[in-house]
Amino acid sequence: MKRILIAAFLAFFALYGCAPRADKAASVANGFLTSFFNMDYESAAAFCTPDIAAVLCDTIAAGDYPSEEIRAKVAEASRKTTFKIVSSQIEEESGAAVVDYEIHPYGAVGNGSIPRTMRLERIDGDWIITSLE
Repeated sequence: MKRILIAAFLAFFALYGCAPRADKAASVANGFLTSFFNMDYESAAAFCTPDIAAVLCDTIAAGDYPSEEIRAKVAEASRKTTFKIVSSQIEEESGAAVVDYEIHPYGAVGNGSIPRTMRLERIDGDWIITSLE
């Protein structure tokens, strides 16, 4: 009986130790997605590796629109697009976090959602997005 209690106690703390790290990674993912869909690409880039940040700041933000009306409609659709963090898990081998999320595009018919995944790694003590699907 004592062995079972000790094993259960150790298992609880092993799981408890992983949950906060996964929650912190999910929080970073949430911050990134919020900034991204608010079209604040500089803020979104702060959550990413330099390579991903460069794509966000140089390519996306530099997009030219044929008219101010179209730019305003794109901005409105982006702001009204929602997302949901589905899960956040820590890989045992690498220590990286894998965050699964769904994008619900504004104006999508029915429950139109797009499943996506991002990977985060701890760099200098902070969770950083290292890849986006």
